[in-house]
Amino acid sequence: MEQFSADIMPEILTASKRFAPTVTSELKTNANGTTLTISGSPYLSTLWEGRRPTSPSAPKGSPTLQQILLEWIKSKSIVPKALPNGNIPTLEQLSWAMAKSMHKKGDLLYQRGGKNNSFDYVFTKSRIDGLINLLSDEAFKNLEVTIKNTTI
Repeated sequence: MEQFSADIMPEILTASKRFAPTVTSELKTNANGTTLTISGSPYLSTLWEGRRPTSPSAPKGSPTLQQILLEWIKSKSIVPKALPNGNIPTLEQLSWAMAKSMHKKGDLLYQRGGKNNSFDYVFTKSRIDGLINLLSDEAFKNLEVTIKNTTI
């Protein structure tokens, strides 16, 4: 389990994007075996489902969606396009317009029905099968030792 955790955590952190600081892994060993728990922000699901429209009674976030979008616009060096009237919005105006649209309709991933799981390449069938085989081999070895050490 330690090796599995060490192998997948860097990939999970990469796939988690801005939620990476919230992602943690914890290994616990007791008499029943070892468990691996990977947890993170409840908003991680927006990476594959998209961001839903905002409920009218939702509390204001910190940072706000507009602030998050403004930082994203700046980090991507996005340049606003001219409006039909010829005016070019500022970065702040663009972030406000995007936030307003997302609050009303959700983001594009949500509008398209989601299903864009950024963790698909981390939790592959072959990787899970490999873990299951490793765990079953370990369980078999423990059973063998138990049987050999049991006297009738």
